Parts: sequence; structure tokens; C-alpha cells
Amino acid sequence: MNARHDIEKFLGQWLELTQAEAGAIESAEWSEVQEIQSTKAALQKSLSAARERLMAEESGPLLAPKNDDPLRLEVGRLVSQENRNAELLAAQMRRARAEQEKRAEALRNLRRLQRSYGRRLDAAWQTYS
Repeated sequence: MNARHDIEKFLGQWLELTQAEAGAIESAEWSEVQEIQSTKAALQKSLSAARERLMAEESGPLLAPKNDDPLRLEVGRLVSQENRNAELLAAQMRRARAEQEKRAEALRNLRRLQRSYGRRLDAAWQTYS
């Protein structure tokens, strides 16, 4: 296989992983997101090695980018999907922060309520002793 074919294969795998990652983010399956990220990190090493081979096969380091290159189009799709995943993740983080703030407020209210009732009970017991 040549490097271009390897890169196409790796980019296809990356796209599948990125789509799976979107589903995992939407369903808040954080361990799955972590596994996908680890797989992507390993795939990135293979992709970098294939890119180096492609540069060697296609006239060295001065590769002229072609606007109609299928690899360029595929990378564009991947970047778009990765950006979408980042937006999904940011939305999940906002929801989690809002939920955390609600819970913190509820806890503060419970503590105030507990202190309020706690003082009255203490005062009542002191009058009977």
C-alpha cells in the first residue's frame, strides 16, 4: 500500500471514531469518550507516519496543497465534525455546571433550614432542663 491509501484509511477510521465520540458526548458516556480519545491518539501516530511517507513519495517536504485533493476534503469534514464535538462537549459542560449550581443552592437552603430549626429546638430543650 502507498502512503496516500494509508492516510485515506486512517482518516476514515478517524471519522468513524469522531462520530462515535459525538454519540458518547451526547449520552454523557465519559469513559467511552476517554477510550475514543486514547484510540485517536494512537491513530494520530500512524497518521503522522503515513504523512511523512507521503511527503517522501510525493517530492519531499514541498507538497503544494491542492484545493480539489480528496485528502484535503476529508480533513475538512473531520475538522468540521471535531468542531461539532467541541460544541457538544461545551454544551454538556454548561448543563453540568448549571446542575451543580442548582445542587449547591439546594444544599445551602437545606443548611439554612437546618440551622433555623436547630436553634429553636436547642432553645426549647434548654427551657425544660
